[in-house]
Amino acid sequence: MASSSNQAQNFNYTVNIESSSGNILNNQNNVFIEGVCDSTATSVIENFVDVFDDSFSRTTNLWKPKVSDPNFKPYSGQWFKDIESCFQFYTQYGLQGGFNVRKSTQKVKNKKIVTKYIICSHGGHHETSISKLSKHSDDAMSESSHVSSVVGDQVRRRNTITKKCECSAKVILKSLGPLDSDPYVVSCFIEVHNHPLAFESGKEFLRANRSMTALQRHFLLDASKSNLGAYRAHGIYKSCFGLYSDVGPTAVDFQNWMRDIKLYIGKHDDDMLLQKFRDKNETSDGGFCYEYQTDSDGHLTRLFWADVRGRKNYDVFGDVVSFDATYHTNKYGMVFVPFIGVNNHWKNVTFASALLDHENETNFTWACEMFLKVFCRPPKCIITDQCLAMKVAIQKTFPDSIHRYCMWHIMQKFPAKIGPVFCAESGFMEKLNKFVWSSHLTVAEFEEGWNAMLNEFGLSNHVWLNEIYGMRKSWIPTFFRDKPMGALLRTTSRSESSNFYFNHFVQKGDTLSEFYMCYESAI
Repeated sequence: MASSSNQAQNFNYTVNIESSSGNILNNQNNVFIEGVCDSTATSVIENFVDVFDDSFSRTTNLWKPKVSDPNFKPYSGQWFKDIESCFQFYTQYGLQGGFNVRKSTQKVKNKKIVTKYIICSHGGHHETSISKLSKHSDDAMSESSHVSSVVGDQVRRRNTITKKCECSAKVILKSLGPLDSDPYVVSCFIEVHNHPLAFESGKEFLRANRSMTALQRHFLLDASKSNLGAYRAHGIYKSCFGLYSDVGPTAVDFQNWMRDIKLYIGKHDDDMLLQKFRDKNETSDGGFCYEYQTDSDGHLTRLFWADVRGRKNYDVFGDVVSFDATYHTNKYGMVFVPFIGVNNHWKNVTFASALLDHENETNFTWACEMFLKVFCRPPKCIITDQCLAMKVAIQKTFPDSIHRYCMWHIMQKFPAKIGPVFCAESGFMEKLNKFVWSSHLTVAEFEEGWNAMLNEFGLSNHVWLNEIYGMRKSWIPTFFRDKPMGALLRTTSRSESSNFYFNHFVQKGDTLSEFYMCYESAI
């Protein structure tokens, strides 16, 4: 009896019924039946449940749920219109009693479920082979995600921690007729459990209390549009609603839901995105334009789109376009190519965007052709980095447009080409900046100053300097003085700043659907 008293003290139980060999202890949540070891105590337990077999040891500890409202307690002979109604009822009983429930095996006759088992989540035992599970069991469906390998006819399961301990608490439903509309009756209700039940403070962590509401799902999706992960979103949600018990789902539940969303998207990612584009095209009466191409396997390789706002902005501010393809995003490693301009407030505007699987001449040519197809006129000036594939594509597609190289990219190459020490200590860069950045010099003044500078520093025969001097008409501001809108942009910094801005909203592991959702939020 001393050991029984100690255990009662540890669990804050008080003695309710005593026998010479065992105690029945209870608290506000459940009744605990301890130390079954003689016929007197066994007869007490059999008053609670009449279904015991040899699987119970003579020293098994049993717990009986205690609910505040007896109307939530199932009973033999209780009717339900369908299985789902009974499952919801038993779930609510489990919430009050402190245990989780799940659907288990079933018997089917003429495509009608005639018997259904709804059991405690600790029921059953841990199978190492999924093929041993009933083909009609919901457990078989849930276990399929734990497949590790297949050996012969046996499907081996990944070793995982299990809470199954052959708990016999259950509700057994029987159909009252062969029709789908026929109700079900509780043919057997086993009340006691062979494991401890949750205390009041732990009931908030029961599975049924941690299901995500529609509001929480929408909140998590909106948070992901701003590049907020599930863990941070859960913290913000908790701050808005108070205590963690007011939230329900844990941060892990938030993370698991986002994981399930990614798995749901799966290989249908591109199809989902294209369907979204079709819907946007229909709702905008053709204002939203998109084009795409796939490979022989049906995988998306090129995608171009322009929305209504971008098309209107191009009509007004489309004289100069910055075109950059250095930003790799999404889980497929596709290149994000935004077409950027400047509005009357000197702010960036996005005319159109493209996703390309590779940076090559063919893809760039296709993107430029789609741009011309949608906007019907080429830009007066287009600025890119020193990419030969882009140069060829622009010459093919926009032959009348001024193609300008980004000055910043070229200037960044000087220390590497000439030498960092020489550039830092000789004063060469100071003199160079006076010539290359000034738009007030005439062509003759620039060429004279350039040659004099190279002679002064002994660089007249430098191969790379002579190479960039040969393409001076593509990047030196002096040669754009008389070109319409030619001096509006001198670098691709507009594109790079847009890439930096988009980077706050997207992650490299995003699917295409997630990427576009974040893109819309950023725009």
